[in-house]
Amino acid sequence: MITLNEAEAVEVSLSAVDEGDETRAFQALDSLTGIAADFLSENEEADAERVILSIESAAHAAAERDMELVAINSVLSLGKLARAAADKGFDSALSKAFIAIGRVGKTAAAHSLEAGSKVAASTLLEIWKFSSESWDQEKIITISLLFKEIGASAAKSGMEEAILSAVTGLGELGKRTAADNLELETVSALLLLEEVGKLAAENYFDEALSSTALSIEDIGKICKKKGLSDAVLQCQWALETLRVQAEEKMLNNSSVVAELALDNFTETGYIESEEKLEKFQEIKTLQEKIQSKL
Repeated sequence: MITLNEAEAVEVSLSAVDEGDETRAFQALDSLTGIAADFLSENEEADAERVILSIESAAHAAAERDMELVAINSVLSLGKLARAAADKGFDSALSKAFIAIGRVGKTAAAHSLEAGSKVAASTLLEIWKFSSESWDQEKIITISLLFKEIGASAAKSGMEEAILSAVTGLGELGKRTAADNLELETVSALLLLEEVGKLAAENYFDEALSSTALSIEDIGKICKKKGLSDAVLQCQWALETLRVQAEEKMLNNSSVVAELALDNFTETGYIESEEKLEKFQEIKTLQEKIQSKL
């Protein structure tokens, strides 16, 4: 396959997608991925970030034209670049790459490309697992918001499997932050799981709603062991909300799952207060601030 220079690859990637030419689109993607990898190996982070954004632009265009294989391969390429950036300690390039993946996943879900959105969610989870030990609060909340965005977009498109992938990502993130005593980040993940769960209920997705309740339960059990009282209280609230929604939609399985999960938190002794409500509102405000940058 002919290797293109950066300018050629950018032009070909967009024109190939516009013409529906998968072969040329893959050629351009391979060239752009190699160019970005070379920039990272040569410690030229800003140049690598520019190419990452070019890959993202072409991936969005591909998803919008239902070229799912191109979108999927773009996500996988961005995942490889994220790992390369993490290995080099380039936090900015890493962030650019995983944010690009999340946004492409959302676009894929909006266009009913279930495989594309699922690959994006699973790639985000892989990135979280191999690189998140030194992440700051903003970066953790950013990736959790990307999981939520994929799940919300998938719900609107009626794709339960993609919602399940997003819930899995949020659940794993929440368990990790709880284990690390990061209570604010854990509450943030729980709030987002509740949002996705509500959308699952609205769309009568019993399995997705059950999975959400189970993820909240798993996070809550860790929070109880760690003494994270605010997070435990949010588990109670979220499970009660989802239980009621499941009953209203006559989703019998998820109603039972939420009820049983709630039993783990009914005797914790944690009480709702004005102070806690204000604290949760502050977390939501922080989420909105970070969301506005995505």
